[in-house]
Amino acid sequence: MADDAPKPPTERSELKRIMADLEMIQFETGSDIRRYTETVRKLSRALAVELEFSAQELEGALRELPPGDGGSRLATRRKARSVARHLRRAAEGQRVVGVEAVRTWGSMLKHFDYLVKRKKARKPIDLSA
Repeated sequence: MADDAPKPPTERSELKRIMADLEMIQFETGSDIRRYTETVRKLSRALAVELEFSAQELEGALRELPPGDGGSRLATRRKARSVARHLRRAAEGQRVVGVEAVRTWGSMLKHFDYLVKRKKARKPIDLSA
């Protein structure tokens, strides 16, 4: 019996879709630049969270290993924390990527504001008249 129900997207297929979306953006308009920077921010946030969770899982798994010859449980825990620290640093790096992407848009507004069409502020309606 064949199951024709659509399967939920896998992480890899979702990543490929996001990367394809980024590659398609041409930087022809301000909205293109904004969409690009927002997509990079979302992607970097998701990756930062994944790296942080992976660091916790890795540290937990390594802490449960028996100590090596002549080693103590305390030394094993210290080593596990040291190994997981690299993934935590990678997560922090991804957070920086997201922040810098947002700063790109802010810099665009600062230096090329004449190219970006701003939405006009709506005038409040005076209902007391």
